[in-house]
This record gives sequence, C-alpha cells and structure tokens, in this order.
Amino acid sequence: MDVGTLAAVAIFVVTYVLIISERIDRATVAMAGAAAIVIAGLVTGFYTQEEVIVEAIDWNTIGLLLGMMLIVGVIEDTGLFEGLAVYAAKLSQGNYFYLLALFGVLTAIGSMTIDNVTTVLLVAPVSIRICDDLDVDIKPVLLFEAIMANVGGAGTLVGDPPNVLIGSEAGLTYVDFLRNLLPVTVVSILVSLAIVRVLYRDEIAEANRKIAAAGEGAEDTIMSLHPKDQIEDWTLTYKSVIVLLAVTIGFALHSVTGLEPAAVALIGASALLLITDPDMERVVGRVEWTTLLFFAGLFVVVHGISKTGVLTQVAQALTSLTAGSTYLTSIMVLLVSAVGSGVVDNIPFTAAMLPVIHAMNQQLHLHTDVLWWALAMGAAFGGNATYIGSSATVVAVKMSERHGDNIDFTYWLRYGTLIMVGTVIVAICDLTVREFILGAA
Repeated sequence: MDVGTLAAVAIFVVTYVLIISERIDRATVAMAGAAAIVIAGLVTGFYTQEEVIVEAIDWNTIGLLLGMMLIVGVIEDTGLFEGLAVYAAKLSQGNYFYLLALFGVLTAIGSMTIDNVTTVLLVAPVSIRICDDLDVDIKPVLLFEAIMANVGGAGTLVGDPPNVLIGSEAGLTYVDFLRNLLPVTVVSILVSLAIVRVLYRDEIAEANRKIAAAGEGAEDTIMSLHPKDQIEDWTLTYKSVIVLLAVTIGFALHSVTGLEPAAVALIGASALLLITDPDMERVVGRVEWTTLLFFAGLFVVVHGISKTGVLTQVAQALTSLTAGSTYLTSIMVLLVSAVGSGVVDNIPFTAAMLPVIHAMNQQLHLHTDVLWWALAMGAAFGGNATYIGSSATVVAVKMSERHGDNIDFTYWLRYGTLIMVGTVIVAICDLTVREFILGAA
C-alpha cells in the first residue's frame, strides 16, 4: 500500500470506530472524517476538489431525505398517526397480544409510507400511554414496534435510509423496490408476529391476566378513546394525505416522467408548504439536519477510500470465496450485511458496502440486481439484532429510558436476534427462489 491508501484506510477505520462507539455525535465524526480524507487525498493525489463536490456526495439521496423530512414535518401537526394508533388499540379490545401485533403492523405500514424513525416517534407515545392505562409492560411493545419499523421499511424505497442509499446508487426505482422487496417484507412481518407470539408467551399471559383482573374498567379505558379526537386539524390532514399520495404516485411513475425521487419529494414538499402555509420555523426545525450532514460526510469518506481501490480488493476477496457463484455470493452478501448491520448502524454499513457491491457486480458480470436486494434485506433485517443496529431501534430504547422501563442491550439481544434470524431465513428463501425458480431476477 502507498501512503495515500494507508492514510485513507486509517481515516476510514477511525471514523467508523468512533461512529460505533457513539462517544461523539455521529454527524460530527462523519464531517471530521470527510475533512480528513479530503486533505489526505489532496496531499497524496487520490482525491481532487472537483470529485468531492461533484462525485462524492449523492445529492439525490440528500434531496429525497430533505423532501420527505419536510413533508413529515407538516404531517406531525395533523395527529393522523396518533389517531391510527388509537384505532389499533380499540381493535385489540384489551387483548395484549392483539395490542402488540396491531401496533407492530401499524408501525410497519407507516414505515413503508414515510420512514421508520418518524413512524416510531409518532406511534410509540400513544402505545406507551395506552400500556400505562392498562398497567402492562411497555418493553415488548416498544421493541416490537422498532423491529416492525425496520422490517416494514425494507419494502419501499423511502421506508429505510439504507434503501434510499441503495436505490440512488443502483438506479433502482420505487416500483423496483415494491416488486422485489414488498412480498418478502409481508412474509417477514408474519414470521415476526409468530416468533413474538412464542417469545413473549409468558409476558402476554401475565398482561392478559392483569387486564382480566381489572375487569371491565380496563376494556372501558381503551374503548373510551376516540381516534377522531387525536386529529388536531382535519383540513391539514386532508391536504397532507393528498400530497403524500401524490408523491407516492410520483415515485411509482418514474419510468414515465423521468423525475428522480429527490425531485418528486422536493416538489411534493414545496406544494404542501404552499397549500398549508405552516409555521416554517417549526417545520424546518423538525428537519434532521444532523442526519443530512451525517450522510454527506459518509459519502465523502466512502468515496475517498473507494478511489484508492481498497474496496475493489475487498470485493475480489469476497467473490473468490464463492468461486464466482451468483447464488452463493448473494447469500454471503445477505449474511455479511445482516451481521454487519447488527454491529454497526445499518446506514454507515450500507454506505461502505455500495462500492463493494458495484465491484462485485462487475467482477461477476451480473445483469441482475440480486446483490442489491441481498444488501437491502441484510441491512434492514440485520439492524434488528441489537439496538445499535438502526436509528429506529435507538429511538425506541431512548423512549423506554425516558419512561423508566429501560430496554438494556441484553434484553434486546435476547429477542431481537431471534427475530432477525427468522427474517434472514425468509430472505434466504427469497434469494433461493430468485436463483432456482426465477433465474436470479
């Protein structure tokens, strides 16, 4: 290795170690890593200023995230998801497993529509309140909501940040994600429900005994709630839903309009802001600017190390392990991504894997997107193994801490890992069907 390559590898490793440690804000680490690798690149010659500005940062990803964040910033004022959560609680009729399942499914569907982190932030407070009213354990509900957020988010382009990265890098459309990942997502939701029913059988039985002992009062507590009371502004709700549907249709019509997802999201956000005239300071304040800076910094760091050729060598080493078999390579990508996303937040892990998958596709002369789907499933499902695996799981743990029912690392590992294994098995079955029945579609 030359000096430039050694410097790039060192900066990359230090950046990721600091991100994993969470001792310093990850946006700060990513931006510092970006600055360091740019300086190293300019000094040693593997990076130019033009490459940093034009090539390194994926502006389509940044634009898509910004547009959706602005739309969500308006939707938060409607009370829509809070109303849906109350409706789900009423459907449970005081049965703890039904409550757990309905909140989980609602979170999964919400994550397909907006994004998994926002959905958890909107649904979890209502579920905490209802569990408190029933005097039942909140930890299984919060854990399952976060897991379902990741599983559900895997099904669409906008549901999970790793999907946004993969879609932009590989040129995959909203419809591509629906066609390829929605079926496996639905099956994974059902499998997760079955696993949770078994894992939490004692907790479910205990909670139902508590609810039964409380008599009709517990059920009356839930049935007295009215979903419509959660809606704060019906006009704003109607406008927000219409724009959200229009944006979703815009994503689906990419092949007709030629508009990139970022353009569709930003146009939708602009339209919603125009027709609702919200408090802009409040809406803009809800945009996760640190997340956008985190992405921008990661793009520069990963692009910098990819310029040295190190990631191409990693791809060569991985493909040599499978003797050039597309099927075995896809399984390996899935498993590596699942394990890696459980150790590292699935966003930086996916960002680092993008150039590796590109190189593997070239080395294997693949004309399918199967490795991209393997990466997407591995990142989404693997992120459930530990609570540091994804942003949605981190949010759920922080909410449990604020409530006083701390979900510690061991607790999450005991349940999250088993659900992760179940969904990864579903993903392996999906890849097997693609290879031997659909021809690696």
